[in-house]
Amino acid sequence: MRALAALGALVACLGCTDPRSRVEPPTVQIVLAPGLHVRSPGQIAASVYAYAFQGFDSIRVSLASGVPGLGGDSLYLYPDTTEATTPVVWDVPTGVPPGTRITLVAKVWNLIGFAATDSAFLTSE
Repeated sequence: MRALAALGALVACLGCTDPRSRVEPPTVQIVLAPGLHVRSPGQIAASVYAYAFQGFDSIRVSLASGVPGLGGDSLYLYPDTTEATTPVVWDVPTGVPPGTRITLVAKVWNLIGFAATDSAFLTSE
């Protein structure tokens, strides 16, 4: 009898499940240009791939190095979009010493407030 009651409760529970999709966090990936060498003067070229099942709020890409003139950030807004690839290019000014550590960070937020981050670490030559 208990087994029959448990089976009945399970069947009733299955009928009550919410058919809506589950919440998924966004994903983001930095892809550096093939054969990228950071030289002064020069450029840092990459792309940022982002996916958000619930849709994007924004994507922020930032570059930090501790060297004046080599840093900054960009904010990208993609209304009504769930997937995007964004090209990113930063100019490397003259005078950046070899061995300078450079950090590239991409962060994406979806429409329900979840975020994901990816980082790439470079060294100037």
